[in-house]
Amino acid sequence: MNTTILVEAGLTEAQAKAYSMLASNSPLSPPALAKLAQETRTNMYKLLEQLEEMGLVKKDASEKKMKFWAQNPSALKNIVEKEVTSALIKSKRLDANMSTLVDDFVVNNKQPHIKFYQGEKGVMSVLKDQIEDGCDVHYIRSLSDAIDIDEHELHILRNQYVDKGIQRYGITQDHEPRFKVAPQDRMPIQESDKLMNLHRTWISESDYDAPVEWASYGNKLSIISFGDETVAVVIESPQIAASFRQIYQLLSSSIRQKPGYKILPEKTLYTRLPESAK
Repeated sequence: MNTTILVEAGLTEAQAKAYSMLASNSPLSPPALAKLAQETRTNMYKLLEQLEEMGLVKKDASEKKMKFWAQNPSALKNIVEKEVTSALIKSKRLDANMSTLVDDFVVNNKQPHIKFYQGEKGVMSVLKDQIEDGCDVHYIRSLSDAIDIDEHELHILRNQYVDKGIQRYGITQDHEPRFKVAPQDRMPIQESDKLMNLHRTWISESDYDAPVEWASYGNKLSIISFGDETVAVVIESPQIAASFRQIYQLLSSSIRQKPGYKILPEKTLYTRLPESAK
Protein backbone atom coordinates (compact mmCIF):
# COMPACT_ATOMS: atom_id res chain seq x y z
CA MET A 1 0.00 0.00 0.00
CA ASN A 2 1.26 3.49 -0.92
CA THR A 3 2.09 5.13 2.41
CA THR A 4 2.70 8.49 0.71
CA ILE A 5 -1.02 8.76 -0.08
CA LEU A 6 -1.85 7.88 3.52
CA VAL A 7 0.47 10.59 4.82
CA GLU A 8 -1.00 13.14 2.39
CA ALA A 9 -4.44 12.21 3.74
CA GLY A 10 -3.32 13.14 7.26
CA LEU A 11 -1.61 10.12 8.83
CA THR A 12 1.85 10.33 10.34
CA GLU A 13 4.64 8.26 8.83
CA ALA A 14 4.43 5.77 11.72
CA GLN A 15 0.62 5.52 11.49
CA ALA A 16 0.78 5.01 7.72
CA LYS A 17 3.43 2.29 8.05
CA ALA A 18 1.51 0.42 10.76
CA TYR A 19 -1.79 0.61 8.86
CA SER A 20 -0.18 -0.46 5.58
CA MET A 21 1.44 -3.52 7.14
CA LEU A 22 -1.71 -4.46 9.00
CA ALA A 23 -3.73 -4.15 5.79
CA SER A 24 -1.46 -6.72 4.19
CA ASN A 25 -1.25 -9.07 7.18
CA SER A 26 -4.52 -8.85 9.17
CA PRO A 27 -5.14 -9.97 11.80
CA LEU A 28 -2.06 -9.31 13.88
CA SER A 29 -1.36 -8.88 17.56
CA PRO A 30 0.31 -5.62 18.65
CA PRO A 31 3.62 -7.36 19.47
CA ALA A 32 3.66 -9.11 16.08
CA LEU A 33 2.90 -5.89 14.23
CA ALA A 34 5.52 -4.05 16.28
CA LYS A 35 8.14 -6.59 15.25
CA LEU A 36 7.08 -6.39 11.59
CA ALA A 37 7.14 -2.58 11.59
CA GLN A 38 10.32 -2.41 13.69
CA GLU A 39 8.56 -0.35 16.36
CA THR A 40 8.57 -0.74 20.13
CA ARG A 41 5.53 -2.44 21.63
CA THR A 42 4.66 0.67 23.60
CA ASN A 43 4.60 2.83 20.47
CA MET A 44 2.62 0.23 18.53
CA TYR A 45 -0.13 0.12 21.16
CA LYS A 46 -0.38 3.93 20.91
CA LEU A 47 -0.43 3.82 17.10
CA LEU A 48 -3.16 1.15 17.04
CA GLU A 49 -5.21 3.16 19.53
CA GLN A 50 -4.94 6.23 17.30
CA LEU A 51 -5.82 4.26 14.15
CA GLU A 52 -8.79 2.71 15.95
CA GLU A 53 -10.12 6.19 16.82
CA MET A 54 -9.83 7.06 13.12
CA GLY A 55 -11.84 3.99 12.16
CA LEU A 56 -8.93 2.46 10.23
CA VAL A 57 -8.41 -0.59 12.47
CA LYS A 58 -10.69 -2.75 14.58
CA LYS A 59 -9.82 -4.58 17.77
CA ASP A 60 -10.64 -8.29 18.15
CA ALA A 61 -10.55 -9.34 21.80
CA SER A 62 -12.60 -12.52 21.38
CA GLU A 63 -9.52 -14.71 21.91
CA LYS A 64 -6.94 -14.67 24.69
CA LYS A 65 -4.45 -12.90 22.48
CA MET A 66 -5.71 -9.50 21.28
CA LYS A 67 -5.53 -8.95 17.55
CA PHE A 68 -6.28 -6.08 15.18
CA TRP A 69 -7.84 -6.01 11.74
CA ALA A 70 -7.31 -3.30 9.14
CA GLN A 71 -10.53 -1.56 8.05
CA ASN A 72 -11.48 -0.11 4.67
CA PRO A 73 -9.32 2.95 3.87
CA SER A 74 -12.48 4.84 2.83
CA ALA A 75 -12.56 5.94 6.49
CA LEU A 76 -9.77 8.34 5.51
CA LYS A 77 -12.29 10.40 3.55
CA ASN A 78 -14.32 11.01 6.69
CA ILE A 79 -11.15 12.16 8.45
CA VAL A 80 -10.31 14.61 5.66
CA GLU A 81 -13.90 15.92 5.52
CA LYS A 82 -13.87 16.51 9.28
CA GLU A 83 -10.60 18.41 8.96
CA VAL A 84 -12.07 20.54 6.14
CA THR A 85 -15.18 21.30 8.22
CA SER A 86 -13.03 22.14 11.23
CA ALA A 87 -10.85 24.41 9.09
CA LEU A 88 -13.93 26.24 7.74
CA ILE A 89 -15.28 26.76 11.25
CA LYS A 90 -11.91 28.10 12.40
CA SER A 91 -11.75 30.37 9.35
CA LYS A 92 -15.22 31.80 10.02
CA ARG A 93 -14.37 32.39 13.68
CA LEU A 94 -11.15 34.09 12.67
CA ASP A 95 -12.98 36.33 10.17
CA ALA A 96 -15.56 37.25 12.81
CA ASN A 97 -12.87 38.26 15.30
CA MET A 98 -10.23 39.62 12.92
CA SER A 99 -11.20 43.26 13.39
CA THR A 100 -10.77 42.92 17.17
CA LEU A 101 -7.40 41.22 16.73
CA VAL A 102 -6.29 43.93 14.30
CA ASP A 103 -7.49 46.67 16.67
CA ASP A 104 -5.48 45.17 19.51
CA PHE A 105 -2.44 44.84 17.25
CA VAL A 106 -2.69 48.45 16.08
CA VAL A 107 -3.05 49.76 19.63
CA ASN A 108 -0.16 47.73 21.00
CA ASN A 109 2.19 48.06 18.05
CA LYS A 110 1.27 51.56 16.83
CA GLN A 111 1.29 50.38 13.22
CA PRO A 112 -1.43 51.57 10.82
CA HIS A 113 -3.82 49.02 9.37
CA ILE A 114 -4.84 49.67 5.77
CA LYS A 115 -7.89 48.38 3.89
CA PHE A 116 -8.62 48.86 0.17
CA TYR A 117 -12.05 49.04 -1.46
CA GLN A 118 -13.16 49.21 -5.10
CA GLY A 119 -16.25 50.37 -6.96
CA GLU A 120 -19.53 51.77 -5.74
CA LYS A 121 -20.06 48.95 -3.23
CA GLY A 122 -16.63 49.62 -1.77
CA VAL A 123 -17.39 53.33 -1.35
CA MET A 124 -20.71 52.55 0.32
CA SER A 125 -18.89 50.14 2.65
CA VAL A 126 -16.61 52.97 3.79
CA LEU A 127 -19.53 55.32 4.43
CA LYS A 128 -21.35 52.59 6.37
CA ASP A 129 -18.17 52.01 8.36
CA GLN A 130 -18.27 55.68 9.39
CA ILE A 131 -21.80 55.19 10.67
CA GLU A 132 -20.99 51.95 12.50
CA ASP A 133 -17.94 53.59 14.06
CA GLY A 134 -20.25 56.15 15.65
CA CYS A 135 -17.60 58.89 16.04
CA ASP A 136 -17.78 62.45 14.73
CA VAL A 137 -16.66 62.87 11.13
CA HIS A 138 -14.44 65.62 9.74
CA TYR A 139 -14.32 65.68 5.95
CA ILE A 140 -13.32 67.62 2.86
CA ARG A 141 -15.16 66.97 -0.37
CA SER A 142 -15.88 68.67 -3.68
CA LEU A 143 -18.82 68.86 -6.03
CA SER A 144 -17.19 66.07 -8.02
CA ASP A 145 -17.69 63.49 -5.26
CA ALA A 146 -20.10 60.62 -5.61
CA ILE A 147 -21.04 61.47 -9.18
CA ASP A 148 -21.48 57.78 -10.00
CA ILE A 149 -23.47 56.87 -6.89
CA ASP A 150 -27.25 57.07 -6.69
CA GLU A 151 -28.17 60.37 -5.01
CA HIS A 152 -31.24 58.92 -3.27
CA GLU A 153 -29.19 56.08 -1.80
CA LEU A 154 -26.63 58.59 -0.53
CA HIS A 155 -29.41 60.75 0.93
CA ILE A 156 -30.83 57.82 2.91
CA LEU A 157 -27.37 56.85 4.09
CA ARG A 158 -26.49 60.36 5.26
CA ASN A 159 -29.64 60.44 7.38
CA GLN A 160 -28.31 57.42 9.28
CA TYR A 161 -25.52 59.61 10.67
CA VAL A 162 -28.23 61.58 12.44
CA ASP A 163 -29.85 58.41 13.78
CA LYS A 164 -26.52 57.50 15.42
CA GLY A 165 -26.07 61.02 16.85
CA ILE A 166 -22.93 61.60 14.77
CA GLN A 167 -21.80 65.20 14.32
CA ARG A 168 -20.28 65.97 10.91
CA TYR A 169 -17.89 68.79 10.13
CA GLY A 170 -17.38 69.45 6.44
CA ILE A 171 -15.43 71.77 4.18
CA THR A 172 -17.79 71.91 1.20
CA GLN A 173 -18.28 73.90 -1.99
CA ASP A 174 -20.84 76.63 -2.37
CA HIS A 175 -22.46 75.55 -5.64
CA GLU A 176 -25.60 75.55 -7.71
CA PRO A 177 -27.88 72.57 -7.01
CA ARG A 178 -26.76 69.45 -8.85
CA PHE A 179 -30.15 67.74 -8.71
CA LYS A 180 -33.62 69.06 -9.26
CA VAL A 181 -35.66 68.94 -6.08
CA ALA A 182 -39.38 69.68 -6.06
CA PRO A 183 -40.31 72.75 -3.95
CA GLN A 184 -42.21 70.61 -1.44
CA ASP A 185 -39.11 68.44 -0.92
CA ARG A 186 -36.73 71.37 -0.28
CA MET A 187 -35.42 72.90 2.90
CA PRO A 188 -33.17 75.95 3.38
CA ILE A 189 -29.59 74.75 3.78
CA GLN A 190 -29.10 76.28 7.23
CA GLU A 191 -32.21 74.54 8.61
CA SER A 192 -31.31 71.25 7.00
CA ASP A 193 -27.75 71.34 8.36
CA LYS A 194 -29.07 71.77 11.89
CA LEU A 195 -31.29 68.71 11.55
CA MET A 196 -28.47 66.73 9.94
CA ASN A 197 -25.90 67.63 12.64
CA LEU A 198 -23.78 69.11 9.87
CA HIS A 199 -21.38 71.99 10.52
CA ARG A 200 -20.03 73.44 7.29
CA THR A 201 -17.11 75.58 6.31
CA TRP A 202 -17.86 76.96 2.87
CA ILE A 203 -15.43 77.27 -0.03
CA SER A 204 -15.87 78.28 -3.65
CA GLU A 205 -16.04 75.66 -6.42
CA SER A 206 -12.55 76.60 -7.60
CA ASP A 207 -10.95 76.25 -4.18
CA TYR A 208 -11.12 72.46 -4.23
CA ASP A 209 -12.52 70.56 -7.20
CA ALA A 210 -10.65 67.23 -7.05
CA PRO A 211 -12.99 64.19 -7.09
CA VAL A 212 -11.48 62.94 -3.84
CA GLU A 213 -13.06 62.94 -0.40
CA TRP A 214 -10.93 62.90 2.76
CA ALA A 215 -12.56 62.03 6.08
CA SER A 216 -11.43 61.34 9.61
CA TYR A 217 -13.58 59.40 12.08
CA GLY A 218 -12.47 57.78 15.31
CA ASN A 219 -9.06 56.23 14.72
CA LYS A 220 -9.50 56.06 10.95
CA LEU A 221 -8.77 58.19 7.90
CA SER A 222 -10.66 57.37 4.70
CA ILE A 223 -9.69 58.54 1.22
CA ILE A 224 -12.28 58.00 -1.52
CA SER A 225 -11.41 58.65 -5.16
CA PHE A 226 -14.46 58.90 -7.42
CA GLY A 227 -14.86 58.84 -11.19
CA ASP A 228 -12.94 56.50 -13.48
CA GLU A 229 -10.97 55.08 -10.55
CA THR A 230 -13.65 54.64 -7.92
CA VAL A 231 -11.54 53.28 -5.09
CA ALA A 232 -11.20 53.88 -1.37
CA VAL A 233 -8.54 53.43 1.27
CA VAL A 234 -9.13 53.33 5.02
CA ILE A 235 -6.09 53.81 7.23
CA GLU A 236 -6.62 52.81 10.85
CA SER A 237 -4.17 54.82 12.92
CA PRO A 238 -4.98 57.09 15.87
CA GLN A 239 -2.00 59.29 15.01
CA ILE A 240 -2.91 59.75 11.34
CA ALA A 241 -6.60 60.32 12.12
CA ALA A 242 -5.77 62.93 14.74
CA SER A 243 -3.34 64.71 12.41
CA PHE A 244 -6.05 65.10 9.76
CA ARG A 245 -8.43 66.62 12.31
CA GLN A 246 -5.74 69.15 13.19
CA ILE A 247 -5.27 69.97 9.49
CA TYR A 248 -9.03 70.30 9.16
CA GLN A 249 -9.21 72.77 12.05
CA LEU A 250 -6.35 74.84 10.61
CA LEU A 251 -8.02 74.98 7.17
CA SER A 252 -11.46 75.71 8.57
CA SER A 253 -10.19 78.50 10.81
CA SER A 254 -8.17 80.07 7.99
CA ILE A 255 -11.06 79.91 5.51
CA ARG A 256 -13.46 81.54 7.94
CA GLN A 257 -11.08 84.52 8.31
CA LYS A 258 -11.31 85.38 4.61
CA PRO A 259 -13.05 88.64 3.67
CA GLY A 260 -16.67 88.12 2.70
CA TYR A 261 -16.92 84.68 4.26
CA LYS A 262 -19.92 85.63 6.40
CA ILE A 263 -22.15 86.10 3.35
CA LEU A 264 -21.68 82.44 2.31
CA PRO A 265 -23.39 80.41 1.06
CA GLU A 266 -24.55 82.37 -1.98
CA LYS A 267 -25.40 79.45 -4.30
CA THR A 268 -26.28 76.54 -2.04
CA LEU A 269 -29.55 77.93 -0.81
CA TYR A 270 -31.52 74.74 -0.25
CA THR A 271 -31.11 71.00 -0.15
CA ARG A 272 -33.24 67.89 -0.06
CA LEU A 273 -35.61 67.63 2.88
CA PRO A 274 -34.06 65.44 5.63
CA GLU A 275 -35.95 62.26 6.43
CA SER A 276 -36.56 63.47 9.99
CA ALA A 277 -38.47 66.49 8.64
CA LYS A 278 -40.92 64.48 6.55
